[in-house]
Amino acid sequence: MEHDSIQLSWGRLPEVGMTVEIGDRSAVVGTAAPEWYRIAGRRRLPDGCAGPGAVTIDGLLPSVTYDVVLSGVRFRRRVVARARTTDAPVGRLLSRFATISDCHFGERTFSPLHLFHDPRPRPEGLEPYTVRCAQAAISEAEAWGSELLVAKGDLTQDGKPAEISTAVEVLARAKVPVAIALGNHDVRGRMHTATALRAAGFEATHDGSCRDLPGVRVVLGHSPIPDRHVGSLPEAHVAQVVGLAGGGAPAGGGGGSVPPVVVVLHHPLRRWPVDTHYPPSVRWRDSRHFASALREANPSAVVVSGHTHRNRLYRANGLLVAEVGSTKDYPGQWAGYSVYEGGIRQVVRRIERPDAIAWNEMTKRALGGVWGWWSPGTLGDRCWTLHWPDRVVRAAPAPR
Repeated sequence: MEHDSIQLSWGRLPEVGMTVEIGDRSAVVGTAAPEWYRIAGRRRLPDGCAGPGAVTIDGLLPSVTYDVVLSGVRFRRRVVARARTTDAPVGRLLSRFATISDCHFGERTFSPLHLFHDPRPRPEGLEPYTVRCAQAAISEAEAWGSELLVAKGDLTQDGKPAEISTAVEVLARAKVPVAIALGNHDVRGRMHTATALRAAGFEATHDGSCRDLPGVRVVLGHSPIPDRHVGSLPEAHVAQVVGLAGGGAPAGGGGGSVPPVVVVLHHPLRRWPVDTHYPPSVRWRDSRHFASALREANPSAVVVSGHTHRNRLYRANGLLVAEVGSTKDYPGQWAGYSVYEGGIRQVVRRIERPDAIAWNEMTKRALGGVWGWWSPGTLGDRCWTLHWPDRVVRAAPAPR
């Protein structure tokens, strides 16, 4: 949710073509699930039910609790949920950018036991789930108003040439500039992924780089170690990233005062000396040193990352860190960042394209259903506002 919009999503609806109302806004929702969609094992949805979906209702007022009203031909009009928009932002909107994470082009199955895969044979015209989810995320982020797309690593499954070619093909369709931070899966193969991406015209580097947008500088860091799962931030690289965050000139540009900074890493920073969550994050000593140096260089800084395929918001050594989940497994999402004069707001949105959200909804059952509970995080993990320099306002959870 944002100050003027709320996104609703569902696993199923009682009917196809229902009406959802929020305030004076309404939309017709609910389409039949794809033929290949299954809710559990080989089970299909009951006849007449609509499959997984999502809709975004715009034009709402800030700081208002709304009733979500649903109605249909055989479904009596009733309130099914309540949701509250966030407070109005501070100052003018200056810019917007979006991130995607962990597309894993080349992956063929999902879950440790490889239980989830596209139908075999895949219907004609149905692209692999990794591709269609990423394409939908990019298109929806652009429609939202993103002026820059940042990929936060693990574009590929194993860094193979065919996987890199798929990444190039998908990203080349973006209508906005693209910047790429590499992930541990991207540095697995023998091919130098960064070199291949640069040859295709994309910004992807092992060194620190940045993009300036009105009101914010987006700095890309490099945390993966070849053939290792854990992340690292060597001292020399910390100096590069912190130098850009603290006012160093971007490549090819002049200096001047530096605005607030969003640092993009694939691995999240570690909060404690021992990792309390899986997969492993940046090494503790590196995390602590980086967070301290970044806070000292620029108090108006935040770190956003991928790698974990879940949503989470926390502070590491006083620095705000936001993890955002993958495009290709539950919940299936992208993150948008709205930069205002007084701060920055993150909104995480589920991918709405029917053949993408149907796939992502199936993966909710991974790990015996634990994945569907664990990966989304709380509403405050997904949608939050950081007021410069360092005060965080979380989204208010919907009343029960």
